[in-house]
Amino acid sequence: MNFKDIFLFKNLEDKDINEIKKFSIVKKLKKNDIVFYEKEEPNYLHLLVEGTAKVYKVDNRGNELIIHKFYPPSLIAELASFEKIPYPANCAMESDGIVIKIEFEKFKKFLKKGDVCLSVMSSLLKKMKYLDGIIQDNLILDTTTKIAKFIYDNPEAFEDLKQHSIAAILNIKPETLSRKLKILKDLGIIEKKDNKFTVKNREKIKEHFNW
Repeated sequence: MNFKDIFLFKNLEDKDINEIKKFSIVKKLKKNDIVFYEKEEPNYLHLLVEGTAKVYKVDNRGNELIIHKFYPPSLIAELASFEKIPYPANCAMESDGIVIKIEFEKFKKFLKKGDVCLSVMSSLLKKMKYLDGIIQDNLILDTTTKIAKFIYDNPEAFEDLKQHSIAAILNIKPETLSRKLKILKDLGIIEKKDNKFTVKNREKIKEHFNW
């Protein structure tokens, strides 16, 4: 694993990288392996460098509700480490992959280096922008447009996530989502194969919806 190729470390000197390696653990994980559990203490920064991961909660009926999916390279739940609060949800791998676990207390001194600080801030801002977009969509868009925008902005997530997870993210009932997906299917935007929806024509969304 070449740390120098990873966005968080690319502008650090070799001596700094070598020091970080001493308190970092490179973990090769299998699909469904747990990265961390909800309420676990955030002693590590988790940096996804290969594979995909999901952050999720489990409701009182045992349903898994996916909050966000992560693709490499990406920091996962770094805000918990900064705020010193337990992880607010579970994280598990959706494929085989590699996660670097970095002891946060030992890493903090490197945040004084501008490039590292900017990389972490950029990661946090992307997550905030994603969440803010979801909140704004819930407030101002009608249900069908909200679903269409989610598909347009997140085609991979739409195809990967289960319908009850999408419904939870968009704050709508699963049965409502099913009805609205039929409308989008009739418009030729999505299609259903082998009991799974896929995006047929993403650009067609803009022909029918405005936001």
